[in-house]
Amino acid sequence: EQLSFILKWHSGQGTQDTYVTCIYSLQKHYPEIIDKTVMNKLLFGMKKLYGDFKIECLEAMIPNITEFDSAYLELKAAGILDILIHKDFSIRGVALRLLHKLLPKLTHDQLFEIAQVLSVDGPNECQYWTLEICKWMYDYITQYITNETKTSTTSNISEKFYHCVRELLLEFLSSKNEYIRVNCRNFWCDSKRLSISSHHRLIALVDQLYSIKSEQEYLNYSTNFLLERTSHNPDYNHFIFENPLDKCIFQEFPLTCNWRQRHHTYMTP
Repeated sequence: EQLSFILKWHSGQGTQDTYVTCIYSLQKHYPEIIDKTVMNKLLFGMKKLYGDFKIECLEAMIPNITEFDSAYLELKAAGILDILIHKDFSIRGVALRLLHKLLPKLTHDQLFEIAQVLSVDGPNECQYWTLEICKWMYDYITQYITNETKTSTTSNISEKFYHCVRELLLEFLSSKNEYIRVNCRNFWCDSKRLSISSHHRLIALVDQLYSIKSEQEYLNYSTNFLLERTSHNPDYNHFIFENPLDKCIFQEFPLTCNWRQRHHTYMTP
């Protein structure tokens, strides 16, 4: 009761910044404080907040966001999609975390909406959460298209959705951050996405993993995906030579380095 009184008093003071900071600090220790009333106040005031206060507002919503049925619609109205294209990366990073938690509750069209505004730029945190969202979406849309194919109802939106997410994931293969690059590469290397058969994998590399946006890096990552198959060969862990080179016996062989001898008999310098 005392807590409710304090929150009600803060809410009536017209100091939204103080109210958000208070809620943000309390929810760290008592997440249940974010009920429908508090969530509505946070969503209503989000557009008027800037900087650290907006970050605190978004952070406060994360723990219980999935418990509210219309959360995405409210967030969209409050400008969550605009945040994803904004250059304030600290705010964008928190917004991506919030949306990542909401993904399982979103509709097909809502997921496509988000996919269209995602980008691979930004610092490591933004790239990480964008990659996690893209990975979830890729598995979702491939399964969705598979189900549509079985019923012969493949839609144009699904195709656009698939290509949008696929191209984002291909761009992550050339990220400057090694962790992001390896994370994305491991995602593609899974047998659910690329066949373990070298023949079928080669076909998939041409059919699925080529994009104009990632054309400059295509040869690099496609070769890597092909060579990755060699690590599954039984001979992969065998040594190239039976004995170390320092224990091998070498035969001395005369080598003529004179340029005049380049066309002679058996030697070419």
